[in-house]
Amino acid sequence: MRFALAIPLALLPALAAAQIPVLGVSPTSLTFFAAAGEGQPIPQPVHVINRGSGAMRWRAIPDAPWIQVSPASGTGTMDVIVTIDATRLRAGTYEGRVRIEAPDADDSPATVIVTARLAAPSRTDPPAAAVPKPDAAAGVVPAAQPDATAVTPATPGRPAPLAVDARTLPPATRNLPYSQAVPIRGGTPPYDTRLVRGRLPRGIALGNGAITGTTQFPGNYPITIAVTDSSVPPATVTQAMTLRVITQQRDTALVVDPPAVGLVVAGAQRVHHARIGVGSGRQVLDWTASSDAAWLKALPAGGVTPGAVQLEVDATGLAPGTYVATVTIVMEGVPNSPARVPVQVTVRK
Repeated sequence: MRFALAIPLALLPALAAAQIPVLGVSPTSLTFFAAAGEGQPIPQPVHVINRGSGAMRWRAIPDAPWIQVSPASGTGTMDVIVTIDATRLRAGTYEGRVRIEAPDADDSPATVIVTARLAAPSRTDPPAAAVPKPDAAAGVVPAAQPDATAVTPATPGRPAPLAVDARTLPPATRNLPYSQAVPIRGGTPPYDTRLVRGRLPRGIALGNGAITGTTQFPGNYPITIAVTDSSVPPATVTQAMTLRVITQQRDTALVVDPPAVGLVVAGAQRVHHARIGVGSGRQVLDWTASSDAAWLKALPAGGVTPGAVQLEVDATGLAPGTYVATVTIVMEGVPNSPARVPVQVTVRK
């Protein structure tokens, strides 16, 4: 005898919804420090997470040839290892993105911002050629030499001094994977990093130049990290910093208001101001703000929610026309971060 299980029609939508995968990624930004033209820095993981249920197929797509990911696709929750190829780039700061797509999942696609900060490569310039002395006995008169400053050999290229760039790390979220490279700049890679004071929360550790793991213990964790580079003799610096572990509430997300700013500059008044509100729901969180144009200042550079970014547009020296810049607001580990607010300025006579 066979029995059929009858499912009320009213329950079918709920059962179907229970099998919808939800895409999550952590962290939403990565920063790499290296010397230009000298290989790859330490790879960093991005955790691809299925916050829902059911099967979730995904793929990772970098938008720049100097960004490399492995694996490029997968199923369910796993890590994507991201690195950069510094041999393709000159010294400077570069920004790219890795787009994580899960066609059958909610909250897809997700974007991971990848920043590369490359110092000038370490090199040794060849010595200047010796200038022959005049041979008066042979009647040789040397050609006139340029000013001495013009023939002085260039100073051999040296990396910037070794330093750690931050006192506060991006916050970790309780029960979510965390990954953050130690923000090292200058010196000669590769680097050795170690914890010399304080302790990290259980489940999070320092290794291979990055702080990674998952913890259940919120709070503030002051630590001191020592970094030693590969120069001869090696240089060592220490930096005190704090890792904060937060518990993210359900309604937490980065909210900016307005989402875009437009200004008109005319007449003698060349400096104008605007305001962007920054919120995160009921939860108080840290944020940072930056501008990508010299004529646009975003102040302060960081704060806590609820807060505001004050914009200062200085059109002095700008010819009549339309200019567009972007203010980027970052709130680590929350939905909608980073938020990019376009700022359009029309300059008139």
